[in-house]
Amino acid sequence: MPLFGSPNIAQLEAKRDVQGLIKALASKDPAIRRAAANALAPLKDPDAVGPLAALLDDGTADVRRAAVAALAARGGFRVVEPLVRALGDGDAEVRAAAATAVYRHLMTDPDAEARRATAAALGRIRAADGVEPLIKATRDADETVRVAAVKALQAIGDMRAVLPLVLLVAREATRSRSTGQSSVAVERAASGALDALCDDRAIEPLKSALAHEDADVREAAVRRLARIDSPEAAAALAASLADGDPVIRRASARGLAEMGWQPPADVTGARYWAALREWRRCAECGPAALPLLVSSFDAVDALQQADILAALAQLDWEPEEAGSTAAHYWASRGRWDKCVEAGRPAVGALDTILRRAPRWRDRVEAANALAALDEPRGAPFYRFDLVRRALSVLDEESEDADRRGRLEGLLLDEHLFDPESEAVEFCRCGYPAGRVSQGGAPQPIPEMLGFEHSSDGVATYYCPSCDARQANLSG
Repeated sequence: MPLFGSPNIAQLEAKRDVQGLIKALASKDPAIRRAAANALAPLKDPDAVGPLAALLDDGTADVRRAAVAALAARGGFRVVEPLVRALGDGDAEVRAAAATAVYRHLMTDPDAEARRATAAALGRIRAADGVEPLIKATRDADETVRVAAVKALQAIGDMRAVLPLVLLVAREATRSRSTGQSSVAVERAASGALDALCDDRAIEPLKSALAHEDADVREAAVRRLARIDSPEAAAALAASLADGDPVIRRASARGLAEMGWQPPADVTGARYWAALREWRRCAECGPAALPLLVSSFDAVDALQQADILAALAQLDWEPEEAGSTAAHYWASRGRWDKCVEAGRPAVGALDTILRRAPRWRDRVEAANALAALDEPRGAPFYRFDLVRRALSVLDEESEDADRRGRLEGLLLDEHLFDPESEAVEFCRCGYPAGRVSQGGAPQPIPEMLGFEHSSDGVATYYCPSCDARQANLSG
């Protein structure tokens, strides 16, 4: 640079004389300062960052704009603070240039530290214009950038961030489930941001999330709505009781319960109680509960199935189709004729009765119905034909002595006892259960009894008429 006169920017630029151009930034002529800043832009020399940053306080808007462009071209962590500060410049064109530099360049800078610092700075100044770029940054490849973007969105407090944050929480949940890995830091930051943002103003974006195709997104939205104590939030949760995913329905019902919501006695109330698996309460909502009870039957365990059947009986359900649920219903009500009418769909229900019913008379009826369906079973009776014949005799309206005589005759015909040396022992209900030899101990007649095998090979024999236990025998 000559000792006197204006510097020749073109020559300095041609020589790539960074130091000469930096000195030119101090020229009294604003045109020289602007030209020097423009010439430094493509050189991207780190020594120029400080002088260019100082130029952002220049009294001429064109000079400040040129300094912004030069810093943006340089990029990197060191230019973050000056460029973010320029977002508040008094000149609209300088602010626009700074916005382009920050949102288009720094937020996509190759240096993750620059991206992180930019996000943090935008949060610090609560830059409303930075919401959309920060939302994009929540998907950044670098975890620290994602965390900084989330925290910045929380600081800005704009409701546009609610839905993206819900998506972020759901995305981390999906990653955790599918790969076993997720970013705990990101998930915690996003959850904390949602805690801070989710008030009455967040209801609309949360309702939008409830329409998302991803169940994880809907669940995250439901859990946030449950923390907003307002009629509008309750209405949104009540609508989610009709969601196709049982997890969402249950989360919605629990949220409503925490709010102290009182379910109406209609289809919404029925959905609420069904989601909580309070089947009797569901039935109290009237006929609207029937489809919910029927559709839930195959999705619950045996204990809850029993509760559903009781709820259906509470509503005097009359099944229109002969499906599995209808068969279980008729079996639970002892309508064996209806089970036979149902045909094949009733086999599973009848098998359940045959294996588990506490009343052995019900097991007998189930075995009868299975035989009528051409599905005879070998257990839990060794000789079901004899059991059935003996019960028919016992159920006759005749004198006790006559019944005993006929039952003894049945046993004699089947060679199940020797009248010369044995006597028949009858159960308290009058059913033939055992035989006793002279001077001997009573022995059960297995062919006449029902039995259950335990895991250790012991068979327990029961009277099929009154359920009384007769004996335990090793198999």
